[in-house]
Amino acid sequence: MIELHGVYKTYRVGDEPLTVLHGVDLRIEEGEFVSIMGPSGSGKSTLMHIIGCLDTPSVGEYRLRGTLVSNLSARELAVLRNRMIGFVFQNFHLLPRITAVRNVELPLLYAGVGRAERRARALDLLARVGMADRAQHLPTALSGGQKQRVAIARALANDPALILADEPTGALDQRTGLEIIHLLRDLHHAGRTIVVITHDPTVAAAADRTIYIVDGQIRREEVRRR
Repeated sequence: MIELHGVYKTYRVGDEPLTVLHGVDLRIEEGEFVSIMGPSGSGKSTLMHIIGCLDTPSVGEYRLRGTLVSNLSARELAVLRNRMIGFVFQNFHLLPRITAVRNVELPLLYAGVGRAERRARALDLLARVGMADRAQHLPTALSGGQKQRVAIARALANDPALILADEPTGALDQRTGLEIIHLLRDLHHAGRTIVVITHDPTVAAAADRTIYIVDGQIRREEVRRR
């Protein structure tokens, strides 16, 4: 599913280069549940942006299901993200002035799905994450856990092969965070590839493999037998 070879990422800060990733090699198989763990500033969010086709390497190669991402145009990258990747963020990123069901419909709208099918699919996804009775609520009327469930439903809208979750429990209390972890594991058991970026050992332990990144380099990994 995911192959990175010798990936470096360098940004310009004023006149000075700042290298955030230093020669990252990473392989994630189809159907894995992987957590990427590291302290603030370790490069884990930059790595997620590259895996999610939100950014490209300065040096090195990234292949997603065999496609060399650096060869794609901005439009092709947008299409690839919309069709293959679902994103879940710490702060939910829901549009505050539209209902839960309309938030879930957005990726389907961008994919050109018709109105009736969009609505039916969005309602089905909300039901799957336990939010059927909140479909017509605005995000401001939802709790943090409910917002994250809507965000997960939205991430699933175009039936992506890969779910990327960046600190998905960071804005939640412990009990609600555990509910979201269980939901991600259920998605994994249903056949999704899940990659979670986290600094929380409890979240990391939910994955079958944890990759530890420090100062832009992968230092070690831990595999769990279940």
